[in-house]
Amino acid sequence: MDSIYWVVSRDCNQKCPHCYNDSEPGAPSLRADEISRCVAHLPDPDDVPISRIILSGGEVLAWTALLFHTLQQLHERYLGKTAVWVQTNGDLLDAPTLDRLLDEHVRRVDVSSMDRFHPRSTLDRLEILTQLFESRGMVPATGTADDQDRLTFGFWGATEDQWIGPLWPRGRARQKGLSAARPEHEFCRMWSGARNFLDYRSEGSEVNIQLDDVYPCCPMTCRPIGRLLDEPLIQILDRCAHDPVLQALNQGRPEAMGESLGISEEYGLRRTRELGNHCLWCDEFFTKHALDRLAQGGRTERGIVDIDLNLEAIRRQRPAPEASPLCIAVRPIVTEPQGS
Repeated sequence: MDSIYWVVSRDCNQKCPHCYNDSEPGAPSLRADEISRCVAHLPDPDDVPISRIILSGGEVLAWTALLFHTLQQLHERYLGKTAVWVQTNGDLLDAPTLDRLLDEHVRRVDVSSMDRFHPRSTLDRLEILTQLFESRGMVPATGTADDQDRLTFGFWGATEDQWIGPLWPRGRARQKGLSAARPEHEFCRMWSGARNFLDYRSEGSEVNIQLDDVYPCCPMTCRPIGRLLDEPLIQILDRCAHDPVLQALNQGRPEAMGESLGISEEYGLRRTRELGNHCLWCDEFFTKHALDRLAQGGRTERGIVDIDLNLEAIRRQRPAPEASPLCIAVRPIVTEPQGS
């Protein structure tokens, strides 16, 4: 497995307009005892090697006691066999905190706030943080095998040159009509999408965990596929592997999710165009045709998604997509993740 992306807390010092998971001050977090139970349900490192676990938020540094408890639990379980990364907006990062992160075996720190949606005060910290990282012997991440043997850092954000630039139509980005996602933005086929999420013994597999809810992708289905507090991650994935609906997501083909239910791929493509993008088709498909394929009771589930209201918001933001070809161009897959 390449990556587990784990949002341990949605508590954040900011309330950004584009946030896909509604992070804000006081948003829900896991408790320390829940962290310990979740870590115990992560894959056995001797059975399923994991290249990296990315801890994110919210803002993970808004509650440092929880973060450092998580880091300690992960080190006890993986003993350095799995790289642990931390993703932050950088606002609360200072020298003592960075020193402790490195003491707790963090190998990479990503500052993921370099975009127009974050305050200027956040963007202005780039030079300060660069100097801080370099003073600790950290080097810019290259995305090559060389990174495995050194401490690295990275700066990025929701910009046009990044795979998340169009913004997932989720959370506040969806509510505020900020997402520019179109049918050609095939998030399922890209990094952080659902493609290969079930193939945990192969390269290119990532799973997204929001608190204890497990999702096939970072944009998230309207309900999770399972809960890490209730059962081991591998057990959740193995159960999903037998479902043709979720297998279509695993292939990066959300337009084909309904074939086993008598809903053609052509219909999925048409609804993708009419709704505006793949994520909204995913919402409609599960809400109207297959909600029982997902787990109920998750703390981060979006429940029944109001497609009609969202479609109207999209129409106000941009012209309706063209309805000519039935095929959708496949964009390159991001091969080197920089967090989700």
